[in-house]
Amino acid sequence: MVSVLSSQNIYPVKIKSCKADRFCLDCGDIKASYEDKKFDEMIIRLNEKMNLQGMSGIVLFQVLIDSTGHGCVLSHTDKSKTFISKKIIKELKKFDGWIPAKTDNKALERVSISIIFSIEDGQITGKIKRINLAAFKDRFDHPQDPEIINKRYTYTNPNLSKYKITVWNSKNSNLPDNFNDDILIDKKNTIWMTLDEGLVKFENDSFIREEQDITDKGKYFAYYALGCDNQNVKWVYAKNNIYSYDNKKWTVYSKENIGFDGAYSIINNNKTGELFFCTDEGLFIRKDNKWIKIIELDTIEGITSKRIHYAQRDSKNRLWIGYSGGTLMIDTNGAVTVYNKIKSPFNGYSIFSMTGDSDGNLYFSLYNANRKGKKPEQIKEGIGVLDRDGNFKMLTIHNSGLPVGDVSKIIYDKYDNVLWIITNSAGLIRYDLKDGWEVYHNLNSKIPTSYVSDIATDNNGNIYLATRQGMVKIERK
Repeated sequence: MVSVLSSQNIYPVKIKSCKADRFCLDCGDIKASYEDKKFDEMIIRLNEKMNLQGMSGIVLFQVLIDSTGHGCVLSHTDKSKTFISKKIIKELKKFDGWIPAKTDNKALERVSISIIFSIEDGQITGKIKRINLAAFKDRFDHPQDPEIINKRYTYTNPNLSKYKITVWNSKNSNLPDNFNDDILIDKKNTIWMTLDEGLVKFENDSFIREEQDITDKGKYFAYYALGCDNQNVKWVYAKNNIYSYDNKKWTVYSKENIGFDGAYSIINNNKTGELFFCTDEGLFIRKDNKWIKIIELDTIEGITSKRIHYAQRDSKNRLWIGYSGGTLMIDTNGAVTVYNKIKSPFNGYSIFSMTGDSDGNLYFSLYNANRKGKKPEQIKEGIGVLDRDGNFKMLTIHNSGLPVGDVSKIIYDKYDNVLWIITNSAGLIRYDLKDGWEVYHNLNSKIPTSYVSDIATDNNGNIYLATRQGMVKIERK
């Protein structure tokens, strides 16, 4: 079975023009590709627009292709950022001939491929370059150094010494793989984590494999989302099916049974007993052993996508939903507010995470979909704060100590009255809800990398991280 890297910018020059926290590298039974005719037409345009006489060389581009055939450039090898690579990027952004990867005849959500462009005899040519996945995995199994976009804030980290940091990886433990994506702590305080083509639980300082055992795993079998309901049943999305595990046996749920076959996230609401499944087909809820489809996005004027990334209720029982390109809220009376249709601070932003503090304030990770042609420092995004009185402000790299705008997940720590914020480029952020910002990563702490995939807290208030260099525990000394 071939291992597949997840969510890696494989070339040195990164282009942060698309949401790229979860994808796989050249995976699928049928690989992602392009329509030959349209690609040839793009090559002709490049040759017509550039005078390449006397030039030679190659440049590699990493392109992310989603299930709808939309492409986005992630990274490339041209460190000099020549006019040639700029022209190629412009053409790749406009290119509409991508063919998504498939497994079991279903288009995969997000897959990256490499395109190699060669210049010889004054002409440019291009083609897909397939990746040696085993070699790439060895290459990326090392710490990722931080990228701090915010240059105006000085991070002194005065509270770092108050915490004990412990790391489990494939060298110092029986963790099968360092590429860890999702982490949760169940109702009995047991830790569960997804890794490259696997699922493990952590008990008595040991990792135990707990992969499903009722479906043929085939060529590639990965776990993409992980949740736990109030009955302590674990739920995962893996290869076109939803699975549940009641700590004794696995159960599979097909699309014919429940109406969907994949999830971006699985989120539990302890107070209501609802388990939210955020999918390409909308938002589904599991409650009292019944499935409910809560909303049809494509029936709402102004919304063109069914894709939902995030859903959760706040302390007032309002349901917040982050969909592709925007945010909506359903109040306790069932009234729907679509923020892209009104003058609102949420207009143009999609929420990917939400938490609330002990005073009733809400905090959102906000992703700005309007990022074409902008450098990371030009994109206004970060953390939205909605106080209990309804006042809103946004914390960005320009008005706070937030090191990067693209944040993945936020949780509230009631013991220290702080926010913990994870990123896939700057490490772990500690925010004291006032003016104090701290950033912990592999260059200033025992945290092994700046790529943090997920975060969870146990019953004792300890923080656990899933990272690209193993599992991390943060506890107060």
